[in-house]
Amino acid sequence: MTTSDLDRPVWYAAYGSNLSSARFRTYLEGGIVPYAVTKREQAGARDSSPPTGNGPCEINRKMMFAGSASRWGGGGVAFLDPDGEPDLDVPVLGRAWRITLGQFEDLFRQENRLDEVTPIDLDALAVDGWLNLHDTAYGRLELLSEMDGAPVMTFTRPVRPENVNPADISYMKVMTDGLIETWSIEPEDCARYLNSIEGNAGHFDLGELTTDLMS
Repeated sequence: MTTSDLDRPVWYAAYGSNLSSARFRTYLEGGIVPYAVTKREQAGARDSSPPTGNGPCEINRKMMFAGSASRWGGGGVAFLDPDGEPDLDVPVLGRAWRITLGQFEDLFRQENRLDEVTPIDLDALAVDGWLNLHDTAYGRLELLSEMDGAPVMTFTRPVRPENVNPADISYMKVMTDGLIETWSIEPEDCARYLNSIEGNAGHFDLGELTTDLMS
């Protein structure tokens, strides 16, 4: 892969903590993640340049909170269901970041805690619309659509998580920051959205969750 290939623009569709600009920036620039319970730093990308664009996007997949992340107080984190049919009635509220393919590879490496960069073959991804690259937390690439001539991609687990688990307030706070930045919605609407996601559904009182998100 040549340097020019790594400079190719792509769109990364975020749906979890990377909705937040402050959190996403640590994947490019390095640094400590906002709201995180542990203070482990992100290494950053080979190219730390800021995104060249961003905006709201709807992701027609089912989402859930699952697993247990020490960084986020042992709570679940967001995944898309790799096996489910697109959910056109209740879309996931996402944020598309315009970055380079090289930056996306570094993002993928850090999300999956890999030692080496995994080259991403966009032509292979286009064949089936997905690639299972690693048996890791976010080892599956999904091609969602195209925008301005560039692919819109995201990642999730290679198989559907079985251990759904409510998200910790730390994780939901960083998501809330991103939802407000991207979608200009009120905190109560953020709480209602987060409380509707599988893993969280019925676990929180809406009023208390709204207060906790803004504290």
